[in-house]
Amino acid sequence: MAVKIVSDSTCDIAKAIAEELDITIVPAYVMIDDVAHRQGIDINPTQFYAQLESSTRLPSTSQPTPADFSERFEPLVSAGDQIVCITVPQQLSGTYNSAMQASQQLPDGAVTVIDAGTASVGHMLQVIAAAEDASAPDATLESVTDAALARASHGFGYAMVDTLEYLQKGGRIGKAQAFMGSLLKVKPILKVAEGEVLPVDRPRNLRRALQRVEELMREHGPASKLGVAYTTDPGPAEELRNRLSDLAPADQTYTVQIGSAIGTHVGPGAVAVATLA
Repeated sequence: MAVKIVSDSTCDIAKAIAEELDITIVPAYVMIDDVAHRQGIDINPTQFYAQLESSTRLPSTSQPTPADFSERFEPLVSAGDQIVCITVPQQLSGTYNSAMQASQQLPDGAVTVIDAGTASVGHMLQVIAAAEDASAPDATLESVTDAALARASHGFGYAMVDTLEYLQKGGRIGKAQAFMGSLLKVKPILKVAEGEVLPVDRPRNLRRALQRVEELMREHGPASKLGVAYTTDPGPAEELRNRLSDLAPADQTYTVQIGSAIGTHVGPGAVAVATLA
């Protein structure tokens, strides 16, 4: 019997990393011009952002269904494995509820569902850490679950967006609505805490925004893992990674591209960064 890690695709983990760590990914959906696409299967980020910028209508997103989770859970449970499933926050998506519904169709204790409390790269770091825990020779469902819950309750990260337009149109803006009356050409900095999008700062240009995000990350001190993510321009993400390279070991530092499920809401030009203690 082994402990297996499952997540939804909003964690934005690279396919190669998921395969290396034996992480099962359940794709979210994005609807573009009335056509449904499974993130990472039917559409890749390059294709998605090209369509996002050219489409006359904002794409919409949809969580994986309970049947989608069941399709991934059942073979693992049938093989005698136990599952820890880490999802995007409940306040941002119905994904957690879909996973819970699927888990309730299986024997008690077969699946534990955990709300990551954060999104994209912060969620990804939690999933990677859980997979590493699960691969330990002495791993148990309890040990992997306890560590994952602790990380979820202390996870943090920041995102810098070009505009709040996409968050507002997608209904995910939360308390960041307070920034909507800002002057044009600011670079809003946001964070997701306890599942809610919260305003942090609104520097006036990219250079100052990068400096401010670096300052915020350094307030949290050294980390075991660091991740940066971007939607369309990897340059600012790589600059942040270089600026913060002393905070985490090089082999525990990741750069990923944000996929369609989160990209729909943050838009082109967004950058995110997160660490794990």
